[in-house]
Amino acid sequence: MEPVHIPADLVDQLERLALVDFRSKQGLACLEEAIRFADQLHAVDTSGVEPMDSVLEDRSLNLREDAVTEGDCAEELLQLSKHTVEEYFVAPPGNIPLPTREERATILKHSVMIFITNSTFWKLNKNLKVLH
Repeated sequence: MEPVHIPADLVDQLERLALVDFRSKQGLACLEEAIRFADQLHAVDTSGVEPMDSVLEDRSLNLREDAVTEGDCAEELLQLSKHTVEEYFVAPPGNIPLPTREERATILKHSVMIFITNSTFWKLNKNLKVLH
C-alpha cells in the first residue's frame, strides 16, 4: 500500500465521530486497524449473493410497515434528555478530552500520513463529507 496524505480537517472529523485521539500511537493504530478491516470487507466478492432481511437464518422475520402504531410521544421523550440537537438524542462525549483545532495544528503540523489504499481513503472522505 502507498502512503496517503490525510488532511487535518478529515482527522478532526474522525476524532469527533470516533471519540479516539489520533495523536497517540494507540489512536493511530486503532484507525489503521479499522481501515485494514474495512479493506478486507470491501475485497469480498458479493456478486450473486442476495441481500439478507435478517441475520437470523433459522427464523422467519415478520416485517411490518414503518409507521407509528401507538404513542406519538417523540416530543415528550426528547424532553427527558439533557442534550438534544434537532430532535435527536445527543450522547455525552467520551472520556477522551480532545484538543481544540489550534492545539491540534501544532501537534499534527498540518497533516498526518497513514498507509491506506486510495479507494478506502476516498470512500471515507466522501462519507464524512455527507455527515458534515
